[in-house]
Amino acid sequence: MAEILAEYKTYLLLELGRGKNTADSYLSDIVLFCEFAGKRIESFADVDADLLADWLASLSGADRPSTQSRKLSAMRSLARFLMEEGVWEKNLCDFFARPKTRRAPPEILDTGEIDAMVSLPPPDSPEGVRDRAMMELMYSSGLRVSELCSISYADIDAEQRIIRVRGKGGKTRLVPVGSMALDAVEKYRAVRPLLCKKAAAPELFITRRGKKISRKTFWYNLKKYARLSGVEKNVKPHMLRHSFATHLLRNGANLMLIREMLGHSDLSTTQIYTNLANDDIRREYEKKHPRSKMDVEPDI
Repeated sequence: MAEILAEYKTYLLLELGRGKNTADSYLSDIVLFCEFAGKRIESFADVDADLLADWLASLSGADRPSTQSRKLSAMRSLARFLMEEGVWEKNLCDFFARPKTRRAPPEILDTGEIDAMVSLPPPDSPEGVRDRAMMELMYSSGLRVSELCSISYADIDAEQRIIRVRGKGGKTRLVPVGSMALDAVEKYRAVRPLLCKKAAAPELFITRRGKKISRKTFWYNLKKYARLSGVEKNVKPHMLRHSFATHLLRNGANLMLIREMLGHSDLSTTQIYTNLANDDIRREYEKKHPRSKMDVEPDI
């Protein structure tokens, strides 16, 4: 089965154009299925509907609906590959419905919290200047953390105030970038050689060793600045992206344009931010409308 999984990963990366993170996630879920199957199968040709039903039943008691849905998506993808390879004659996953999920509204940072965090990195150290530039750029343009860590200086057009972003599946999009982020990037560019005097990685954001900064390092630094600034939320990099989208929507930006800037292929993914905007409207109504809180005796 190891050989089939290796071929499947190549299929995901080269034929479907999936990103490395997506391919790794799908493979991880399928390996867990293989561990569940154990001695019941010697190859994927031995998988039947009963085994899949038992596996999905085990997930329903242990995983959230969103996690169950992701794992079934991975198996559906593998099923299509197995059919193309002639291992399966029919798609066994068609017998099973995707679990119903209700996506919770994303947690965001308010502008005061963001201001407090980005003001903390020390301006007299190259790392501090780098960290501020990374936070400013991520919030300014709504980048994914993987996109942020992969940006090169050539991707930024300061004159046009546009950044070229390579997103999921190798898709490229152009996203506006604000003046504060551009200023922070220019300051970082001036001190970048101080981080590493030898040949460095082509990416814009690097470590003292000249290597591309990792997502884990950025996450660690972000949590550090959140803690030092007094932000009590469990801050993660994606919260800056969520904040970017929500703040745009609250200030009247068009949902379709936000979708383009975020690089979402499906508008329904972007629409989750409207839930937050609707909550704002509800709170404002309850606060301001004269009849929103009045106790009115019904006529009987």
